[in-house]
Amino acid sequence: MRSGKKYILAISGGVDSVVLLEKAARREILHDGKFPEDFVVAHFDHGIRGEESARDAEFVQSLARKYNVEFVLGKGNLLSNCNEESARKKRYEFFREVAESIHEEKTSTSQDAKIVTAHHQNDLIETIVMNLIRGTGWRGLAPMSNNILRPLLNMTKIEIVKYAIENDLHWVEDATNFLPNYFRNRIRSFTDNFSHETSQKFLKLYSAQKKLRDQIDQEIDENMNLSRYFLIMIPEVVAIEILRLATNSELTHPQLSQVLLFAKTAIPNKKLKFKNIEITTSKHDIAVTEKTFM
Repeated sequence: MRSGKKYILAISGGVDSVVLLEKAARREILHDGKFPEDFVVAHFDHGIRGEESARDAEFVQSLARKYNVEFVLGKGNLLSNCNEESARKKRYEFFREVAESIHEEKTSTSQDAKIVTAHHQNDLIETIVMNLIRGTGWRGLAPMSNNILRPLLNMTKIEIVKYAIENDLHWVEDATNFLPNYFRNRIRSFTDNFSHETSQKFLKLYSAQKKLRDQIDQEIDENMNLSRYFLIMIPEVVAIEILRLATNSELTHPQLSQVLLFAKTAIPNKKLKFKNIEITTSKHDIAVTEKTFM
């Protein structure tokens, strides 16, 4: 049985993801994967933009045919006024479903699956600024989790476009990327004017905070304990970090504070729900599960 990685390339059809696919085909990134056998092109059609969304899906499918890569299409029925967070969650739910289906395959080439996105330096800086405005705390300075591969983080948007033009690549534009009603678009109009020096300061800050985050997450993972007595006795800041890891970073800091209070005070067999997270108390512990709520 051959073992190894299977790479799920999140391809929207925009210039960033088109460059991601081209660099994977050229083996400039993800070197331990054999192209195209170990790669899957995954595209999620939110259903927000009607005919334009269908056009993008057809374009990405044509790219998959060009590169001879397996193609998987996901479809959503989101409304046109859907917010950014809901769209992002649906998209990543689809990518995780694709990864899980690969894990469950009973074939002679069963492989581990990794999601790969085309995030670049500008995306990273935008996310940090957005988090600072939202008041997410120190973790907001080290966004983008380790369980997703982002091999283009060393490239700027200008470098990506330059690469696409030099290699005669074609892509589609998503009109919603220019609408001011989306928070990220408004932030982009601000961060695009950062000087090189300012951008480098943000990247150095990110690097330092990411190293700290990884160390903290490793220590918490090694000492994970959802005992109610344990959560009561340790410092609140440590308890919050344990609950953050237990809930897959799905909850905000105020919500985590509510979970901690719930863990300390609720009687057994009580439930607390946030988003798709359900917390249940027993006499001695709390249990955290992910569910889909109507």
